[in-house]
Formats: sequence, structure tokens, C-alpha cells
Amino acid sequence: MTTGDAPLRMLVIGAGRMGRVHIDAIGATDAVDVTAIVEPYEPVRQQLADGDVAVYADLATAIEAGGFDAALIAAPSGLHRGLVESLMDHGIPTLCEKPCGLHSADTRAAAERADNTGTRLQIGYWRRFVGELQALREAIESGALGEIALIQAWQWDGEPPAASFRVTSGGPLLDMGVHEFDMIRWLTGQDIELVDVVDSTVNSVEPVVGDPESVLATARLSGGGVAVISLGRRFDRGDCCWVEVIGTLGSRRCEFMMGDAGNDVFQTALVQQVEAFASSVRGAAPLGATAADAVAALEAVETGTPMFTSNRSS
Repeated sequence: MTTGDAPLRMLVIGAGRMGRVHIDAIGATDAVDVTAIVEPYEPVRQQLADGDVAVYADLATAIEAGGFDAALIAAPSGLHRGLVESLMDHGIPTLCEKPCGLHSADTRAAAERADNTGTRLQIGYWRRFVGELQALREAIESGALGEIALIQAWQWDGEPPAASFRVTSGGPLLDMGVHEFDMIRWLTGQDIELVDVVDSTVNSVEPVVGDPESVLATARLSGGGVAVISLGRRFDRGDCCWVEVIGTLGSRRCEFMMGDAGNDVFQTALVQQVEAFASSVRGAAPLGATAADAVAALEAVETGTPMFTSNRSS
């Protein structure tokens, strides 16, 4: 393993859309270098082959070759558990994209493997590294807003992802909503229990079975307040995320990612996230979401799954 001021050598698993985003983020910091990539799709491997980075078709071959200190998983969610378990078994610290599996049982198994092997596992809930949200969390923790009566979170994308992704994504509640569940738990320090879910029956230009255009979820906070989560696949202002908190002593509205300007916020948070991960690998206090946090987010989603299914069939 590299030490001192040398960059942490990173293996990136998956060079699709999110993999490329993470690779760009790593390129913006001196703390981490991408030294190897795993990508099963041959045309993409051929595109990457001209660089100085080693490119492999599978994880086993990359592990055998070595040359890296840690791994970042940006593969499809359904592959997360198997990849994490293999990396944990080899003692490789790992930053895994959310949600670390499609079911809480997957994430719980990954967390147990990390605990049993004593290997660092961080989950990529990047909003914990957004400055505006950190300030909001500090205000809530300080008691400046009083008791939280209501927290509302919106995540609306400018355009939906490809239909091939949407049919396997688990729908907006899983694909998008886990960010909101994790953010609300992190901001308030409270657990969240889903109460009701309603999805849109509006027909889109390209309707996808199992992936509605929008979803509205209501939940109860363990402190007695209410949470409302709004998710949508199409928004004329581009990719936008915002949150509003109303307490007994005050309120705050935080539009932390709005349209084109939100890209810089996203990229900055990803850079800070991977830097924090690198520091934790080298012994600093860990920051970011743990596997236990990821389990809690997925469990909250799963409590709404029967309601979601019944709403779609009615």
C-alpha cells in the first residue's frame, strides 16, 4: 500500500456512466489515482486501453494482478453484494456506490463481511459532503430550529435514464429515494418509517413498466415529526434536489442542487467523498455513510414496497 503523501491507488469497478463520473472526480484530487479499472464490456475496455491505467475484464484478474490499495464500485446495484464480499475477503478497503445491493439483506451481508474481515467499507451517499447540507445539519443539531415538525425532500431529474436501466432499477423509490431516506436520517439524527406511497399514473413519452414518472412518499420520524419525499423522472429545470425543514423555533429551505449549477455541487461532493475515504483508509476518522446507514435506507424503502406494488396495480 502506498504511504505518506503518495496518492492512494484506486481500482474502479465499472466504467459506465457513474464509473466515468467517479473517474473524473478522482482526476480532480491529488489524494487518489486511478491505477486499474474493471469493465466487462469489451468495447468500453478497448476505449480505455490506450491510457496508462490497467484495464481488466473481471475482478478476479484485477485482484491477482494487484497494483492498487483500495476499490471503488460503480457497477450495477445488483452486483454490489458479490463484489463487496470478494473485496472484503481480500482485505481491500472499498467505497461502494449506493445502495450497496438491491435489498437490505444484500447490504447487511456486505456489512457483516466487512466487520468479519475488519475491512473498511463506505457507501457513496455523497450528499453528506455538500456544504449547504452540512450547515443545515449543524443548525438542526444545535437546536436552532427547535423540534422538527416537518422535513420535505425533493429529487427531480431533468431527464429519465435509459429505459434499459429503468426496467431493472427498482423504480424511483429505490433508485432515487434511498438518497432522500439517508439524507433525512443524517440531517435529523432520527429514524424514519415509511407510511404511504403514491405513484403517478401520467403516461410519459416512453412509459416503462415498474418505473413510474413520479412518486410521493410520506413517513414518520422517530421524534414525532413528518417527512415527505417527492421523486420525479422529468423536470424542466434539469436535475434538481432541495430540502425544507420546519421546526418549532425556525425553518430552513436548502436548494442545494439546481439545474446546470448543480453539476459543480455534485462533482465537488464526489471529490470530497473520495478524499475522506482515502484519509480513512490511512487511519483518519471515517466520514460518510456506513454500511449500517445503507441498510437503514433500504429497510425504509422496503417498508413501502407492498404499498407501492398495490398502488400500481389499482
